[in-house]
Amino acid sequence: MNAAPSPASSGSLWGHLLVSASACLLTVSILGSAVVLGYKAYRRYEMKSRVRGFISSLENRTPEELVDRAEELKQRPKVAQYILPELKRAMANARSEGQLCAAIEISRAFISHHSIERALFDLRRDPRETVASLAVSVLAQAQPPEHAAKLLGECLDGANAAEVADAVVDEVCAGLLRLGEPGLAEMKMRIGLLGPDRRVWIAGYVNAVGGPYRRLWLDMLLADAEPRVRDAAAKALAEDRVAAGS
Repeated sequence: MNAAPSPASSGSLWGHLLVSASACLLTVSILGSAVVLGYKAYRRYEMKSRVRGFISSLENRTPEELVDRAEELKQRPKVAQYILPELKRAMANARSEGQLCAAIEISRAFISHHSIERALFDLRRDPRETVASLAVSVLAQAQPPEHAAKLLGECLDGANAAEVADAVVDEVCAGLLRLGEPGLAEMKMRIGLLGPDRRVWIAGYVNAVGGPYRRLWLDMLLADAEPRVRDAAAKALAEDRVAAGS
Protein backbone atom coordinates (compact mmCIF):
# COMPACT_ATOMS: atom_id res chain seq x y z
CA MET A 1 0.00 0.00 0.00
CA ASN A 2 1.48 3.32 -1.12
CA ALA A 3 2.07 5.96 1.48
CA ALA A 4 0.20 9.27 1.11
CA PRO A 5 2.38 12.22 0.02
CA SER A 6 3.67 14.15 2.95
CA PRO A 7 2.48 17.74 3.56
CA ALA A 8 5.99 18.94 2.82
CA SER A 9 6.11 17.31 -0.61
CA SER A 10 2.60 18.65 -1.45
CA GLY A 11 3.66 22.13 -0.50
CA SER A 12 6.77 21.79 -2.65
CA LEU A 13 4.67 20.65 -5.61
CA TRP A 14 2.29 23.59 -5.29
CA GLY A 15 5.24 25.90 -4.92
CA HIS A 16 6.73 24.66 -8.19
CA LEU A 17 3.36 25.04 -9.90
CA LEU A 18 2.97 28.61 -8.63
CA VAL A 19 6.50 29.51 -9.73
CA SER A 20 5.88 28.03 -13.18
CA ALA A 21 2.54 29.81 -13.49
CA SER A 22 4.07 33.08 -12.38
CA ALA A 23 6.91 32.69 -14.86
CA CYS A 24 4.44 31.93 -17.61
CA LEU A 25 2.31 34.96 -16.76
CA LEU A 26 5.41 37.15 -16.60
CA THR A 27 6.53 35.90 -20.02
CA VAL A 28 3.10 36.59 -21.50
CA SER A 29 3.09 40.02 -19.88
CA ILE A 30 6.55 40.84 -21.26
CA LEU A 31 5.63 39.61 -24.71
CA GLY A 32 2.37 41.54 -24.57
CA SER A 33 4.17 44.71 -23.53
CA ALA A 34 6.69 44.22 -26.31
CA VAL A 35 3.89 43.86 -28.84
CA VAL A 36 2.15 46.99 -27.53
CA LEU A 37 5.39 48.98 -27.55
CA GLY A 38 6.21 47.72 -31.02
CA TYR A 39 2.78 48.73 -32.28
CA LYS A 40 3.08 52.18 -30.70
CA ALA A 41 6.53 52.62 -32.23
CA TYR A 42 5.17 51.63 -35.63
CA ARG A 43 2.27 54.07 -35.26
CA ARG A 44 4.71 56.87 -34.36
CA TYR A 45 6.87 56.03 -37.36
CA GLU A 46 3.81 55.92 -39.62
CA MET A 47 2.56 59.26 -38.29
CA LYS A 48 5.98 60.89 -38.71
CA SER A 49 6.17 59.61 -42.28
CA ARG A 50 2.72 60.99 -43.05
CA VAL A 51 3.60 64.34 -41.48
CA ARG A 52 6.84 64.57 -43.47
CA GLY A 53 4.93 63.80 -46.64
CA PHE A 54 2.38 66.45 -45.75
CA ILE A 55 5.05 69.09 -45.06
CA SER A 56 6.87 68.23 -48.30
CA SER A 57 3.70 68.62 -50.34
CA LEU A 58 2.73 72.01 -48.91
CA GLU A 59 4.13 74.06 -51.77
CA ASN A 60 1.88 72.18 -54.18
CA ARG A 61 -1.29 73.26 -52.40
CA THR A 62 -3.39 76.32 -53.20
CA PRO A 63 -3.71 79.18 -50.67
CA GLU A 64 -7.29 78.06 -50.03
CA GLU A 65 -6.15 74.51 -49.28
CA LEU A 66 -3.50 75.81 -46.89
CA VAL A 67 -6.10 77.85 -45.01
CA ASP A 68 -8.38 74.80 -44.79
CA ARG A 69 -5.56 72.57 -43.56
CA ALA A 70 -4.51 75.13 -40.96
CA GLU A 71 -8.08 75.29 -39.64
CA GLU A 72 -8.29 71.51 -39.58
CA LEU A 73 -5.04 71.23 -37.64
CA LYS A 74 -6.31 73.71 -35.05
CA GLN A 75 -9.06 71.21 -34.24
CA ARG A 76 -6.54 68.39 -33.70
CA PRO A 77 -4.15 69.54 -30.95
CA LYS A 78 -2.76 66.01 -30.42
CA VAL A 79 -1.23 66.16 -33.89
CA ALA A 80 0.99 69.04 -32.73
CA GLN A 81 3.59 66.71 -31.20
CA TYR A 82 4.25 65.28 -34.67
CA ILE A 83 3.73 68.41 -36.75
CA LEU A 84 5.82 70.88 -34.75
CA PRO A 85 9.27 69.30 -35.18
CA GLU A 86 8.76 68.82 -38.93
CA LEU A 87 7.28 72.29 -39.33
CA LYS A 88 10.22 73.91 -37.56
CA ARG A 89 12.60 71.87 -39.71
CA ALA A 90 10.83 73.01 -42.86
CA MET A 91 10.93 76.64 -41.74
CA ALA A 92 14.66 76.37 -41.11
CA ASN A 93 15.65 74.26 -44.11
CA ALA A 94 12.95 74.66 -46.76
CA ARG A 95 14.19 73.64 -50.19
CA SER A 96 12.34 76.48 -51.90
CA GLU A 97 10.71 79.81 -51.16
CA GLY A 98 7.35 78.30 -52.06
CA GLN A 99 7.68 75.52 -49.50
CA LEU A 100 8.83 77.97 -46.84
CA CYS A 101 5.87 80.30 -47.44
CA ALA A 102 3.51 77.33 -47.29
CA ALA A 103 5.05 76.22 -43.99
CA ILE A 104 4.59 79.75 -42.64
CA GLU A 105 0.92 79.68 -43.64
CA ILE A 106 0.40 76.37 -41.82
CA SER A 107 2.18 77.75 -38.76
CA ARG A 108 -0.85 79.99 -38.16
CA ALA A 109 -2.44 76.96 -36.51
CA PHE A 110 0.47 76.70 -34.05
CA ILE A 111 1.31 80.35 -33.30
CA SER A 112 0.59 79.72 -29.61
CA HIS A 113 3.68 77.48 -29.41
CA HIS A 114 6.75 79.47 -28.39
CA SER A 115 9.08 77.56 -30.73
CA ILE A 116 6.94 78.45 -33.75
CA GLU A 117 6.63 82.06 -32.63
CA ARG A 118 10.42 82.22 -32.30
CA ALA A 119 10.94 80.71 -35.75
CA LEU A 120 8.57 83.25 -37.29
CA PHE A 121 10.25 86.12 -35.46
CA ASP A 122 13.64 85.02 -36.78
CA LEU A 123 12.25 85.06 -40.33
CA ARG A 124 11.37 88.78 -40.06
CA ARG A 125 14.88 89.54 -41.36
CA ASP A 126 14.82 87.01 -44.18
CA PRO A 127 16.29 88.66 -47.32
CA ARG A 128 13.24 87.51 -49.31
CA GLU A 129 10.61 90.17 -48.64
CA THR A 130 7.73 87.81 -49.38
CA VAL A 131 8.95 85.41 -46.71
CA ALA A 132 9.72 88.10 -44.13
CA SER A 133 6.42 89.95 -44.54
CA LEU A 134 4.39 86.72 -44.42
CA ALA A 135 6.10 85.70 -41.18
CA VAL A 136 5.27 89.08 -39.65
CA SER A 137 1.64 88.82 -40.74
CA VAL A 138 1.35 85.53 -38.82
CA LEU A 139 3.01 87.04 -35.75
CA ALA A 140 0.18 89.60 -35.70
CA GLN A 141 -2.17 86.74 -34.76
CA ALA A 142 -0.36 85.92 -31.52
CA GLN A 143 -2.35 86.13 -28.30
CA PRO A 144 -3.07 88.14 -26.29
CA PRO A 145 -3.18 91.27 -28.52
CA GLU A 146 -0.71 93.05 -26.23
CA HIS A 147 1.84 90.32 -26.88
CA ALA A 148 1.23 90.47 -30.63
CA ALA A 149 1.71 94.25 -30.57
CA LYS A 150 5.01 93.87 -28.71
CA LEU A 151 6.26 91.32 -31.25
CA LEU A 152 5.32 93.58 -34.15
CA GLY A 153 6.95 96.56 -32.50
CA GLU A 154 10.19 94.62 -32.08
CA CYS A 155 10.10 93.81 -35.79
CA LEU A 156 10.71 97.54 -36.40
CA ASP A 157 14.01 97.57 -34.51
CA GLY A 158 16.63 98.66 -36.99
CA ALA A 159 14.14 100.36 -39.31
CA ASN A 160 15.87 103.72 -38.81
CA ALA A 161 19.07 102.12 -40.12
CA ALA A 162 17.33 100.64 -43.19
CA GLU A 163 17.68 97.12 -41.76
CA VAL A 164 13.97 96.32 -42.14
CA ALA A 165 12.37 95.59 -45.51
CA ASP A 166 9.59 97.89 -46.70
CA ALA A 167 7.20 94.95 -46.96
CA VAL A 168 7.84 94.10 -43.30
CA VAL A 169 7.09 97.68 -42.24
CA ASP A 170 3.88 97.51 -44.28
CA GLU A 171 2.78 94.38 -42.41
CA VAL A 172 3.76 95.80 -39.02
CA CYS A 173 1.72 98.96 -39.58
CA ALA A 174 -1.26 96.99 -40.87
CA GLY A 175 -1.07 94.56 -37.97
CA LEU A 176 -0.77 97.27 -35.31
CA LEU A 177 -3.75 99.13 -36.77
CA ARG A 178 -5.86 95.95 -36.64
CA LEU A 179 -4.84 95.31 -33.03
CA GLY A 180 -6.62 98.45 -31.83
CA GLU A 181 -5.51 100.03 -28.57
CA PRO A 182 -2.46 97.78 -27.93
CA GLY A 183 -1.31 98.43 -31.49
CA LEU A 184 -1.65 102.19 -31.15
CA ALA A 185 0.25 102.18 -27.85
CA GLU A 186 3.09 100.20 -29.44
CA MET A 187 3.26 102.45 -32.49
CA LYS A 188 3.50 105.53 -30.28
CA MET A 189 6.68 104.04 -28.81
CA ARG A 190 8.12 102.98 -32.17
CA ILE A 191 7.04 105.76 -34.54
CA GLY A 192 10.45 107.47 -34.20
CA LEU A 193 12.07 104.45 -35.87
CA LEU A 194 10.31 105.30 -39.12
CA GLY A 195 11.41 108.02 -41.50
CA PRO A 196 9.25 111.01 -42.50
CA ASP A 197 8.23 109.46 -45.83
CA ARG A 198 6.99 106.35 -44.10
CA ARG A 199 5.07 108.38 -41.51
CA VAL A 200 3.39 110.34 -44.32
CA TRP A 201 2.48 107.00 -45.88
CA ILE A 202 0.98 105.83 -42.59
CA ALA A 203 -1.31 108.87 -42.52
CA GLY A 204 -2.64 107.99 -45.95
CA TYR A 205 -2.89 104.29 -45.15
CA VAL A 206 -4.79 104.83 -41.90
CA ASN A 207 -7.12 107.27 -43.60
CA ALA A 208 -7.84 104.79 -46.40
CA VAL A 209 -8.32 101.73 -44.17
CA GLY A 210 -10.31 103.52 -41.50
CA GLY A 211 -11.61 101.64 -38.51
CA PRO A 212 -12.44 102.62 -34.93
CA TYR A 213 -8.87 103.76 -34.20
CA ARG A 214 -8.38 105.83 -37.35
CA ARG A 215 -8.91 109.17 -35.59
CA LEU A 216 -6.52 108.29 -32.75
CA TRP A 217 -3.77 107.31 -35.18
CA LEU A 218 -4.23 110.53 -37.12
CA ASP A 219 -4.15 112.53 -33.88
CA MET A 220 -0.82 110.87 -33.07
CA LEU A 221 0.55 111.88 -36.47
CA LEU A 222 -0.88 115.38 -36.09
CA ALA A 223 1.60 115.89 -33.23
CA ASP A 224 4.58 114.70 -35.34
CA ALA A 225 7.70 116.84 -35.46
CA GLU A 226 7.83 116.65 -39.27
CA PRO A 227 5.62 119.28 -41.01
CA ARG A 228 4.86 116.97 -43.94
CA VAL A 229 3.51 114.32 -41.57
CA ARG A 230 1.36 116.84 -39.72
CA ASP A 231 0.03 118.14 -43.04
CA ALA A 232 -0.90 114.63 -44.20
CA ALA A 233 -2.71 113.93 -40.94
CA ALA A 234 -4.46 117.31 -41.00
CA LYS A 235 -5.60 116.73 -44.60
CA ALA A 236 -7.10 113.37 -43.60
CA LEU A 237 -8.86 114.89 -40.60
CA ALA A 238 -10.17 117.75 -42.75
CA GLU A 239 -12.02 115.18 -44.80
CA ASP A 240 -14.05 114.40 -41.67
CA ARG A 241 -15.16 118.02 -41.37
CA VAL A 242 -16.08 118.15 -45.06
CA ALA A 243 -18.04 114.93 -44.74
CA ALA A 244 -19.78 116.20 -41.60
CA GLY A 245 -20.74 119.47 -43.31
CA SER A 246 -22.12 117.88 -46.46
